Amino acid sequence: MIPLKRIPLLLAIFLTFSATGLAQKFCTVAPPSPFKHKALIETSYDQRARRMKTTLEHPNDLGNGLYLYASFFYQDSRLRSTPMIDIFFISAAKKPVYRDSHNLNIVADGNSWPFSGVPQYFTENGPKGTTIEKTKITLTYASLLSLIKARRVTARLGAADFQFSNNHLESLREIAMLMAPPPPKMAKR
Repeated sequence: MIPLKRIPLLLAIFLTFSATGLAQKFCTVAPPSPFKHKALIETSYDQRARRMKTTLEHPNDLGNGLYLYASFFYQDSRLRSTPMIDIFFISAAKKPVYRDSHNLNIVADGNSWPFSGVPQYFTENGPKGTTIEKTKITLTYASLLSLIKARRVTARLGAADFQFSNNHLESLREIAMLMAPPPPKMAKR
């Protein structure tokens, strides 16, 4: 049996530790990023795909009214599938600007940078009568790594030339770090 003198002390200790425990559970502030950029990177559950999805939205334009957006789904390491990322170049204008320019060329440190697949073009109606145009390329994790190692990346979408700023490259470096596949498991001897 606990002596009656210790019950208030035990109650005070219990309340103190439970309050600090609850405060830690509801702390949702993310740790500061080691990368220096202005992009918003969020991870959320995608209901349609039934998987966790990370997205990058950059507030600064690349030039010619184009904005950078990227997303990827987390991969199950047991599936041994190649991680892929979708990179979008998005434009919003009253009339379509890139309707007839579906060719995309990327140059990294002066060398033409190849990517697999063909760029895909999408349009949708935006607010107040604007047209939102999206050009999407899909990259493997290895391809993204080779791109973000470059110091200077320029691109051409149709007749529009634009350059990735260091801020854009830093945001892509952070999303590549989040996307990194787990190291292969060592076989037991």
